[in-house]
Amino acid sequence: MRTVISGFGHALPFKTVDNKTIVELMNTTEEFIETRTGVLTRKHISENESTSVLMVEACKKAIERANLLPEDIDMLIVNTLSPDYHDPSQACLIQPLLSLKNTIPVFDIRAQCSGLLYGMDIARQFIATGTHQNILVCCGEALSKRMDYSDEGRNLSILLGDGAGAVVLSSSKNEDKGILDVSIHADGSYFKLLWTESPGTSGKTFNGDDSKCSYFRMNGKEMFNHAVEKFTEVAVQILKKNNLTLEDIDVIIPHQPNMRILDAVMSNLEIPKEKMQINVHKYGNIASGSLPVTLSEYMSDTPEEERAGKLGLIIGYGSGATWGSILYKF
Repeated sequence: MRTVISGFGHALPFKTVDNKTIVELMNTTEEFIETRTGVLTRKHISENESTSVLMVEACKKAIERANLLPEDIDMLIVNTLSPDYHDPSQACLIQPLLSLKNTIPVFDIRAQCSGLLYGMDIARQFIATGTHQNILVCCGEALSKRMDYSDEGRNLSILLGDGAGAVVLSSSKNEDKGILDVSIHADGSYFKLLWTESPGTSGKTFNGDDSKCSYFRMNGKEMFNHAVEKFTEVAVQILKKNNLTLEDIDVIIPHQPNMRILDAVMSNLEIPKEKMQINVHKYGNIASGSLPVTLSEYMSDTPEEERAGKLGLIIGYGSGATWGSILYKF
């Protein structure tokens, strides 16, 4: 049996925010944003919306494209770092909103920007045992709700966008398509490359005594170097393991951290730009939402008969640090 992507979908807010608008909110320039990040626009939700709105839309599209009904889904895996509420899980929140059965397992994971990779591998394991047939994996963010407009937070905030993507993974007897291999990793010694202190139990939290603790904090230079290193490394490793080279890969679907990181990875791997799916200039960095949105866009924009048989490499890197890759035959 092979695990295949039977359905896919993504959702983006209606509102487009350009760099001119960002400059009005914080101490930066349009030239700096474009030069340092490659981001031209990003999507932001409205004040009365939350992450679940985007997740539900993406999931409904994925279920419909899989030609399934909500009751056919037998597990839900969710990844987000911007849930509607601190607890319980975001998965429990959206389960009834999607009309999924109230007896199936639903849970959150926290693999950050690598969430789709981790979620797909977890789903693959359950499908391989034969206990589950159709597993919904959803990753999404509303990062505009977590922007720090101060000088301390601006270099990350200029990147942030909102969006969600989802895939339905199903068992298939068709050995000519599906997940061929997965490689996922983590190194917690890089925990404070990008982190948020509150809410938590580290000492300053839950008491409301330091609101800055609820904002992202990033060690930008070190994170850039580590991300480029691991993006490059994990691509080479999975190809070598499967006796493949980058020439055998038809399409590369990466997480979209910023354009400078993607440029460095393409340079390291000597990848032509046309082989890599890039949308960071349109949507910014959507954290865990970036990979499934990029994957869904590729599958939406490429007719099934055109992508059939193509070999894809899905790669990602996130805080934690986490990273990974999936070799997938469309």
